[in-house]
Amino acid sequence: MKHLIPAAIFSAAFITGSACAQSDVSVYGVFDTMIRSSDNEINPDGSRGNRIGMEQGVLQGSRLGFKGTEQIDDATSAVFALEMGFLSNNGSSDQQGQLFGRQAYVGLKNTTWGELDVGRQYGVAFDLLGNYDPLGMGNLPENAWQLFLVGVRFDHTLKYTNSWGPLKAEVQYSPGGQTDSDLLGSTSGLGLIYSEKPLSVGVFVQRSVDANARAATMAGLGGAWQFDATTVFLNYFRAQRDSGFSTDSHGGALANTSLLSNAANTLRRTDDVTTIGLNYQATSATNYMLGYMTDSVKNESSLGNDGKISTAYALVDYSLSKNTDMYFSLDYTILSGGEIDQGALTNTVLQFADSGMGGASNRLGVVFGVRLRF
Repeated sequence: MKHLIPAAIFSAAFITGSACAQSDVSVYGVFDTMIRSSDNEINPDGSRGNRIGMEQGVLQGSRLGFKGTEQIDDATSAVFALEMGFLSNNGSSDQQGQLFGRQAYVGLKNTTWGELDVGRQYGVAFDLLGNYDPLGMGNLPENAWQLFLVGVRFDHTLKYTNSWGPLKAEVQYSPGGQTDSDLLGSTSGLGLIYSEKPLSVGVFVQRSVDANARAATMAGLGGAWQFDATTVFLNYFRAQRDSGFSTDSHGGALANTSLLSNAANTLRRTDDVTTIGLNYQATSATNYMLGYMTDSVKNESSLGNDGKISTAYALVDYSLSKNTDMYFSLDYTILSGGEIDQGALTNTVLQFADSGMGGASNRLGVVFGVRLRF
């Protein structure tokens, strides 16, 4: 109850004055699909081999969304978003089968007081890191495995955002839904971004607590610098998971977050992740993207084995029209130590993403894709 009182006061502050409400609702979407060839993929019999297949695209998850605003007065509006995800290669639902698994929120927005939204939303860490990643956080396990270390979307979330000139703040609180506890199953976070062209910098902290009071804590920073047609990106974060941290044994807000678990590990796991890259807009239609991601892992499993995963990628994107583009990309991933999966003995990020290498230490991927936005 005590968390509802500030929210009620905040909401009441918006409702000042009266005017004839004006509504605006729009439909939007993305269809991104690709043909990918990759090696060291796991076959049904456990062996490894090359695979050529059609998958969801490298750049963005396919989606269909509805968003709208209703003007309450000159300074205040009500907002909402409903966004469903689907796999473009077969049409099945994405995001654990949730109907509106990408986003589902409603909120109030005021030109002075900022915006308060409630529902299923992106987490603070994901929001901030996307500003400082060459792909804006990709959509392929090999070019987006870092998102599993911070989580993506959180159910039951209150998120407040506001800007003061070049400074933007974002605050997240996702209650866990546990009886007699405001902490268990919850996630809280804070992000700050300062943008003054040509430079943008940001920092974040985020913490999730499972039903047994075991926590996953992460903190990081990033920056982007634009000069002429080139933008350089850099970000770093550390993520620590208590031994036994679980996203499954609660019933609260962690169930649908894409957060890597540490349930079977008797040791505290630490990931130190760095991403560097650039985008070069060669022409109005052609964009080149280069990136390198690396994670140094301590105590990957109860074996006490440290490990490392590193991915380099290159992508050329060519716009066919305002809303349609095609792209070609290469990605190469190298594993060492504890990040070389050994079945049930290990808990690597690629295993978690259902993209394990079955004991191999490298993978090369070649992609051709097409994306349509509307």
